[in-house]
Amino acid sequence: MYLSLLPVCGAICFLGSIWLFFFKQKQQQAIWALCLAAFALRLYMALVDPFLHDWDERFHALVAKHMIAEPFKPMLRLEPILPYDYTAWCCNHIWVHKQPLFMWQMALFMKIFGINEWALRLPTALLSAAMTYWVYRIVLIWTLESRVAFTAAVLSAFSYYQMELTAGYLSLDHNDLVFTAYLTAGIWAFCEYTLKPGFRWALLAGLFTGLAILVKWLTALLVFGGAGLYLLSEQKSWTNWTFYKHWLAAFGLSMGIMAPWQWHITRAFPKESAWEYEYNFKHITDKLGAFTSEHPWYYLERLDEHYGVYFIPFLVLGVFAVLFTKNYSRRYTLPLLGMTGVVYVFFSLIVQTKMAAFTYIVCAAVFGLIAIGLERAIQAAIDNSKVSFQLAARTILFLLIAVVALKPWQIRPHHSSRNPERQAKINNTRIFKNLNKTVPPDYVVFNCKSFEDTELMFYQNYNAYHWFPPEKQLDSLLANGHKIAAFQSHTNQGLPEYMSNNPRVLVIKEEMK
Repeated sequence: MYLSLLPVCGAICFLGSIWLFFFKQKQQQAIWALCLAAFALRLYMALVDPFLHDWDERFHALVAKHMIAEPFKPMLRLEPILPYDYTAWCCNHIWVHKQPLFMWQMALFMKIFGINEWALRLPTALLSAAMTYWVYRIVLIWTLESRVAFTAAVLSAFSYYQMELTAGYLSLDHNDLVFTAYLTAGIWAFCEYTLKPGFRWALLAGLFTGLAILVKWLTALLVFGGAGLYLLSEQKSWTNWTFYKHWLAAFGLSMGIMAPWQWHITRAFPKESAWEYEYNFKHITDKLGAFTSEHPWYYLERLDEHYGVYFIPFLVLGVFAVLFTKNYSRRYTLPLLGMTGVVYVFFSLIVQTKMAAFTYIVCAAVFGLIAIGLERAIQAAIDNSKVSFQLAARTILFLLIAVVALKPWQIRPHHSSRNPERQAKINNTRIFKNLNKTVPPDYVVFNCKSFEDTELMFYQNYNAYHWFPPEKQLDSLLANGHKIAAFQSHTNQGLPEYMSNNPRVLVIKEEMK
């Protein structure tokens, strides 16, 4: 009941932002009200699922939990009592598969609020809500049109894709959205620099770029590419040595932020880090995992998932307006469209592994283009009407834009109580959270459902596996003093007789779905 109040609060804040922006002409207050609406909706998404999602939230959550005590030793499994493959990121011990910052954030919030799902999702919700402001400022500086900037901010605030990443429902979840947020902040700082050149904005851009690298890796250097394209469009700045000094300092700061962790893991975990650096490069040269699309238009197909199919015509209209009218300054159009084009071309034509969020990092520019197209269409439809009608029409239109961006018809089935997969996760999570009532804490638990051993280790301090050992290995574990428990059965497999009939094995009767 109380959870349902969050969308209501979000709707009230959104209506307040529309009223402040269009009726009271208070733009700054309006954008902060919109940020509050964005946060209320994301907090709802952080709370709506009382379990960890499969890919890849549960892995990120478990490593983050262990980082509370060991922030500089990222571990998936604390005690690998069975042999493991250190290259298997799903099942190994030392986990350097991802850069650490987003998991450090999770660890900090779980240390403050306890080890639970909403605490680990909270930093993502906060950063994603902050993107509303950053998108607004980027588009305002670009277009000098407050209505276009406000529209872009609304598209970001009500973004379906951001909501589902905040909830952990979509693959790579918090890693991708936190990366996008820091990269967007870096682009925002770059745009502010162009208005008031100075060390403050350049260093802020370097700071956010460094943080973004420490979330996902070197794609974040895109911010410096944007600064280079801006310089290319401003011939009078070619001999402005202060510009070079500012951005060299910014680059140095970003490298100073990301380098210590790389130095640390190459020395503390040499074989694991060497493998992961090689594996990262293989994303460019090889088709890894399930992401093997042969089509160069893969990311164009993702436009529907990222922004909504109904906005694509306005995106096209926005691109034409930017390229073929003189309304928008080349000094911003070149870097923002240049960064967007480079990202789409690079990941579509060069990088062999396709992952949905790779191109979402330039969402601020895409929101801006959609907003330009929408504003052109709205102006053509209502500009010759009375002012009172225009205000009423804009209110209705912005409510419609928010609903279409949010795509509640897609969100609702994923998180509905009627969803059997969701109910199975809730059932299994309940078992995990209460397992300490029947199984002592020093036991090793076998035969969890596939990969749900990570979830059991998140909620409890057991060592757990989603398989069972061969008979000889079981005898060896028992001889070495390990206490063994195992789930009797679940939807994938039951226990062999050498375990179910062994008096030294504690058989857990509750069945996972």
